[in-house]
Formats: sequence, C-alpha cells, structure tokens
Amino acid sequence: MYPHSFLWHYLWVAPYAIQAIILAVMLRRRLWHEFPVFFAYTGFEIVQGGVLFALDHNGGVSPHQYWEVYWVAQVLSIALRFAVIYEIFAHIFRPYAALGELSRIVFRWASVLLILVALVVAAYAPGDATLPILSGVNVVGRAVGLVQSGLMVFLFLFSSYFGLSWRSFVYGIALGMGIFASVDLATSAIRVATGLGEGTYVLSFVTMAAYHCCVVIWLVYLLAPEVAAQTVKELPEHNLEEWNTALQRLLTR
Repeated sequence: MYPHSFLWHYLWVAPYAIQAIILAVMLRRRLWHEFPVFFAYTGFEIVQGGVLFALDHNGGVSPHQYWEVYWVAQVLSIALRFAVIYEIFAHIFRPYAALGELSRIVFRWASVLLILVALVVAAYAPGDATLPILSGVNVVGRAVGLVQSGLMVFLFLFSSYFGLSWRSFVYGIALGMGIFASVDLATSAIRVATGLGEGTYVLSFVTMAAYHCCVVIWLVYLLAPEVAAQTVKELPEHNLEEWNTALQRLLTR
C-alpha cells in the first residue's frame, strides 16, 4: 500500500524472525508444554505478521481491505495476550494451590474493573470520520492497552510483595509484555487525541520498536540460564508457604 524505508521493513520483519527462533528453542527444550498459550501466541504473531506484510506489499489490496484484515488479526492477538497474562499468573503461583486460587479470583476481578474503566475511556474517545476502521482500531487499542498495562503492573507489585525471583523465563515474558502494553497504550492514546496525520507514521515506528525490544527480551530470558533456587538461612517476611497453608485452611472451612 505505502512505500516504506529500510528501517520500517526491518522493524516489521525482525521481530517475527526472532519469534521464529523463540519457537524453535521452546520446541527443542519442550517448553511449549510449560507455556502452551505463549507458544501459541508466538506462532500466531508470526503468521499474522507474514500475512499483513504480504497484503501491504500487494498492489491489488486496498487500504480498507488491509485494515479489515488487520482488525480481525488484532482481535485474535488481543485475546491471546490476555490468555498469556493469565498463564503468567497461573505459572507463578502453581506451587501454591491456595494462592493460585486467590490469584485467579483477583485476576478476574481486576480484569473486570480495568475493562469497565477501558469501556469508559473508549466511549469518550474522539473518533475520526475519514477512516472509521483505523479510528476504531486506535480506540480499542487504547482500551486494551489500559487493561493489559494495569494487569501487568498488578502482577509486578504482587510478585514483588511476595519476594518472588525475577530470573526466570516467565518473568521475561511478563517484562516484555508489560513494556509493549505500556508503549502501545501511550501511542494509541496519542493517536486518538491527535487524529490521523503525519505523526501517525512516527508513532507506528515507536510501537514497532517497542515490540522489537519485547521479543528481544523474551529471547534473552529464554537463552540465559536460570539461577538455581538457593536455600536461605532466614525466611523472608512474606513466606509463601505460610500464606498458602493459611489460605488452604480458610478455603476448606
């Protein structure tokens, strides 16, 4: 549809090439058993990225047709990102049954609250009559970014409170997802506030660069050896085993 620079093509293609490496490493290490949703999300992003790239470089595809396909791909990507966040929560508290149940309850209520806030934001967001599909993508992107950024901040605060280690692949997934969701939220908000114009191209660069950083973080965490758990002489102030035992007693009453 549009002529693009070398940097644009690199930022478009490179993340999906890196994600292909991530898929290969996960297959070799059989990590897809441990993170099936993230594995599926990574594979989907590669496929949808390739399809959109081909459509963008096909002269017979109109801008309207391109954005219709982009919209469908975004809906599926959004659903998978929510599933990945839920998988992160479940993985962190998997050794603690009671805490895991508590985290699922809190995750659901936090999601509901953030979705309500996002709906209010989307309802009062200005639109653009010149290209309604693209305007709708920006408004929804802003709402979804708000929900996902809020969930990731909640995850970071919750994990920090319990003193959990940040040297594992699951935290790399969370970190990359959090950075991308935050940047995507900011760029979507700017697009909605300023409307379509020359600045939109710059914001697309920023979003693509953020996603590139995101997948690099995932790859680094995947390839870096995890630090083995060490036995400490003194238990931390927030002992997860004690919390888990107390919650189990409370839930079984």
